Amino acid sequence: MSNYNALHKHVLWLGVLGITYANFWLLVQCWTQAGLVFAWEGTLLYGLFGMFILRINFIYSLMYAVLSLVGFAWIIIHYPMYGELGSIKFGFLLCGFAVSLVGVKQIESGFTRFQQVNKKLLYLNQIDPLTELYNRGAMEQNFQRMLSIAARTNTRISVFIVDLDNFKDFNDGYGHLRGDDVIQLQAQILRQIFNRETDMVARFGGEEFVVVSLGNTTAESEAQAARVLAAWQQNNVAHGKGKGQRIVSCSIGLINTEVDKSTEKERLFEMADSALYEAKNRGRARYVSAISCELAPA
Repeated sequence: MSNYNALHKHVLWLGVLGITYANFWLLVQCWTQAGLVFAWEGTLLYGLFGMFILRINFIYSLMYAVLSLVGFAWIIIHYPMYGELGSIKFGFLLCGFAVSLVGVKQIESGFTRFQQVNKKLLYLNQIDPLTELYNRGAMEQNFQRMLSIAARTNTRISVFIVDLDNFKDFNDGYGHLRGDDVIQLQAQILRQIFNRETDMVARFGGEEFVVVSLGNTTAESEAQAARVLAAWQQNNVAHGKGKGQRIVSCSIGLINTEVDKSTEKERLFEMADSALYEAKNRGRARYVSAISCELAPA
């Protein structure tokens, strides 16, 4: 696409320059063949059309203006069709191009700022501000895209739902700032373990996270879940509030499966969520893998 855009701009610039020099040729022919003085204003009009209608960028516009001025200067030097007014007409053309180039530069600068703001807004619309992971809306969109890729390429897909254990008790006992720290730490752990281009990590809401990954076997997915649990053991963040265990932990429900075009992401999410519920029932701080719509034994 970028190569096409560059070629497109180049062709437009050459086209406008070619028409301008064709007009120069006509000026010379009218003067030499019939002694007629042909209007020179068309040169400026062609430039304005190219700069503001065809949207030739500033660099191409500058090159066009320089080459047009060179061509017109050559004509008035070698063919005195405008007499003493030649230099005045050249001055008008020079001023017209100068004003036009200022306008083109301002438009380009404004458009660039608009693109930057638009990209920032798009980023903010997709990213959870606390964890800098995808938010729920972005997760839903990317989940569907990854599911389609998996179905097209016969690639296995894994869905993990990760939930911090007894987080409300931790939040109430230690305060919201410490609670935010724990959520950020969970995000950091998930980023470290699921760091491939085929992994998507998102904050689903509150203390719940979703990971979607392509290309892993069931055993590999379970090994990743085990690494997440081990990371909490290594961090050894004290809990002990309410019903909480001695240290902060998480529970994970996962599904690793093959999919086809009829597979619905809602069904995969439901299976992973059921596995998470079972992990909570079995005492938390563990993972449970759902296989073929049935929960794997502990």
